Amino acid sequence: MLKELSLVWTSHPNKIYSGRKYLDFNISGQSLRDYLESKNKSRVTPFGFFSNAEEQKRTLRIFKFQDKTQLKDNRVELYVCEDCGDIGCGSITTEIKDFGDKIIWRKFALQSNPEEIGQLINVEQIEFERQNYFKAFSMVV
Repeated sequence: MLKELSLVWTSHPNKIYSGRKYLDFNISGQSLRDYLESKNKSRVTPFGFFSNAEEQKRTLRIFKFQDKTQLKDNRVELYVCEDCGDIGCGSITTEIKDFGDKIIWRKFALQSNPEEIGQLINVEQIEFERQNYFKAFSMVV
């Protein structure tokens, strides 16, 4: 079943980052973090939290299939360390596949090494209608 993707401004839960926001992935009304049953609530998406505009643009190109990642199997980081954004601190990654009329996120995993996929997260893949997928990322500058 196709899901609706949107990006929603979300406040970081840690008081150290009080007032800082990031664009969280919202899947048909539910935070992706909740869908993945992530116990670590401090990780953030690569969008909006960090001030490096060039890195954010590079990451956006990855989500839009314009660039490749440097991770094994061209995996994409969905949630990263809120302190530095480095995969070494632990990220949640996925495979993103373009099937023409739909985009699929699948094989979610914990990952802390670019060359090794960590523990898989036991949830079903998420399918998006192509137009909705790209529209969701249009709000990222």
